[in-house]
This record gives sequence, C-alpha cells and structure tokens, in this order.
Amino acid sequence: MKFVDVENWNRKTTFEFFKDYEDPFFNLTANLDATRLYRFCKENNLLFSLANLFYSLQTANEIKEFRFRLIDESVAEFETIHATQTFLNDDETFSFSYYENKTSVFEFNEAGKSALEKYRKLKTFDVENERLDLIYYSVIPWVSFTSFKHATRLDRRQSVPRMVFGKMFDEGEKKKLPHSVEVHHALCDGIHVGKYFLALQEKFDNPV
Repeated sequence: MKFVDVENWNRKTTFEFFKDYEDPFFNLTANLDATRLYRFCKENNLLFSLANLFYSLQTANEIKEFRFRLIDESVAEFETIHATQTFLNDDETFSFSYYENKTSVFEFNEAGKSALEKYRKLKTFDVENERLDLIYYSVIPWVSFTSFKHATRLDRRQSVPRMVFGKMFDEGEKKKLPHSVEVHHALCDGIHVGKYFLALQEKFDNPV
C-alpha cells in the first residue's frame, strides 16, 4: 500500500469536491455479453459464477482507481485487491464469503469452490471486515435488473466499490449478464468505470 500525494494529484479538485458528500457513490449498470465466457466455462468445467467474479476482479486490479481507498483524510492505493461476495443459505438468508485474487481462472475456480464450502459452514457476516483491500460483490440470480441501489450507512470512511451480477438472460443467440458497479466519486469517475466495462467485456470475449 502507498499513499497518493493529493496536493499534486490531477484529481485533487474532484476529490475535494466529492469527499464530504453524504452519499458520494454513483452507480452504473450495463449488460455484459457473456456468450463466449459461458461456453468457455462449459468446455472447461468451470463454475460460471466464479469465472465472472475472477475476470471482474482481474479487471478492477488493472485500473488503479479501483484500488484507491480512503483512510482518514488520506487516499491509499493498494497493490492488489480481493473480493467478498454474498451467497444464499438453505434457509433463504445470506452470508458472505472471501475470495483471494489469483493469477488464473482455473486456480481461482478451485480456490473459490473451497472457499464457498468453508463459508457455507461458517454462515457469517464477519468476513475480513476490517480490510479495505476488497471489492464487495453480490449476486441477484433471480432478476435481470436494469439498475441497482445498495443499502448504505452513509459512513464517510466507506470507500470500497460494490458490484452486483444479476440473472443471465438470452437475447437472440447471445447470453447477457446484468452487472452493476458502484464507486466512490471522490476516487473514481465515469471514465474509469467505462474503462472497466470495456476491459471486462474484452476478457469475457477472450477468456483464457
């Protein structure tokens, strides 16, 4: 982790404008073309839910604005970020699981299956709560949503991006996947979220 020199940061004005908003988060939702990724998962016996999580996390790590976090009044840049994600319990409650970033989708798939088994037994919300080097993921597999709003504490220290995957649906011969991205506007702008969506789509089109 290293700290950003805010005084000489090209986003200083934007940062200072948004950092004290009561709700400084903005959200963008779009449909990803998951046709090739879905086929790739079928051919390689990968869990689709873990594959799209892996490529999302990989993409976010490539864009430094997704690795910025607020620590008190300072901006920290983490070298690597990881993931927590919701999952549904048998009694229709939900819990959280933790997924460490990996270098390949195959390694992530195996580690992810083990993690999910572990956290199903723990059935807890208390998952890496003190860490900021995370993205908070959720899955809403019942709805092909077109927008999304998170529950929010309006805690000014909160700066972790929040992402959601929805229900995949067919559009002609293509499979589309709704994806919501919510980021802190003092740290990240529309252009960075746009770069994220473009890069993630490229990975979905060319999974390796």
